[in-house]
Amino acid sequence: MLGSEVGSAHQHLVRQRYAELINLLLEQGDEQAAADCARLAVEQGVWRHPQQRPVHYLPSLDPVPVHDASEFWFVTYLENNFPRIRAELDQVLDPAGHGFLPVEEPLLGRGDWKQVTFYEGGQRFTDACERFPITAGIIEGIPEASMAGPGVVTLSWLSPGTHIVPHCGSSNSKLRVHLGLRVPPGARMRIGPEALHWREGSCLVFDDSFEHEVHHEGDQPRVVLLMDVWHPQVDSAVQRLITADRGSLESRVREFMTSRGVRRAEIEGDEVRLYPNERVKTLIQRHLRQAGSVAFDADDGPAPDGATVVC
Repeated sequence: MLGSEVGSAHQHLVRQRYAELINLLLEQGDEQAAADCARLAVEQGVWRHPQQRPVHYLPSLDPVPVHDASEFWFVTYLENNFPRIRAELDQVLDPAGHGFLPVEEPLLGRGDWKQVTFYEGGQRFTDACERFPITAGIIEGIPEASMAGPGVVTLSWLSPGTHIVPHCGSSNSKLRVHLGLRVPPGARMRIGPEALHWREGSCLVFDDSFEHEVHHEGDQPRVVLLMDVWHPQVDSAVQRLITADRGSLESRVREFMTSRGVRRAEIEGDEVRLYPNERVKTLIQRHLRQAGSVAFDADDGPAPDGATVVC
């Protein structure tokens, strides 16, 4: 029962390949081809809705993009505590100086998007909680999002002029909650076919496994408290199975580094140093020696010889 609910490795791979193709078409600006591909996937039983395309998929859950916030007990709790969270946030003038870091996912079309992470996969981040003790204490009152949560809890800071490109969250087993903290005019979000607007002191509850994107055309930062909670239709047995399968943050970082040829990482202040394994080290050395350079910048795009070299 549980195995069929979570899905086989083959089904997971099929969803992953479809998602990669659709994302590539979206990146290339071919929205029609992406939509056609998504509809084909639905016809083949990969997903139930063309705009809901998570890689980790529970097909028994109804495809509902936006949920009624009043159905969740913690919404009233968060909204009642809004003045305390907002007062603590108002002490932040420079987000970088208060622990906000760029969002790791490559979802920015333009602009600047930073966050402070309190929890991820049930792991508590002490630095964030010490920087924002009032907010952290309020979050701890919601076990569905904190220690027992299925995803992340963050303060999400979006600078004016930012566009977060269309994308789908990785799983439909969870819902995402936004509490509007600073909401200037010009900030809006699309979830599937629905347009949403934040309001200060109010919560939105939606399924981020639906395609969604954000535009911020205002002139002041938009800040929300963001948290993931289990979808109410996911029973405790499936929750335990998903939690056991996701691994710790350390194991995920280790897997990420290994897959990219990084053997060691160090941090000093805001600087991160990465040390490649022998294979990657040899490849880079060979390229730099051939190019007669001492530096390589992968962000500038290919040079005539197929690589970019900064001398």
